[in-house]
Amino acid sequence: NLQVSEDLLSISVKNIKDRPGQILKNSLINKLNPEGQRTIKKYNLIVELSESKTELGIRKDMSATRTDLEISVKYILRDIENSNILLEGNKKSVSSYDVVESVYATLVAEKEARKNGINVLSDDIFTDLAIFFKK
Repeated sequence: NLQVSEDLLSISVKNIKDRPGQILKNSLINKLNPEGQRTIKKYNLIVELSESKTELGIRKDMSATRTDLEISVKYILRDIENSNILLEGNKKSVSSYDVVESVYATLVAEKEARKNGINVLSDDIFTDLAIFFKK
């Protein structure tokens, strides 16, 4: 639908703190405006991101063997003209990764889990926005 596409193009994604927030912002921008078209912005998308880790499998020495990385976002879509809240929501993603003897391998696994979780959240937010503008 052409109108939905124009509405999605006119969303400005505000800065999201920390590196995971930057990754989420870039992912949302790429979904909302894949061609990088210049448009007049009518809406602000404000996103707050937080993450937590839960250690699951425990070895005899009490160190973790598996960790859940939970990423939560709260988002608000505001009309720039009058600051009215048009849409708000909360999303959560949980990705697991193995904790191994190699610190580097564990860091790479955590980074990949974070990337996967952020991609899921980006897709979910984009879907909510598309549905909102379709109505």
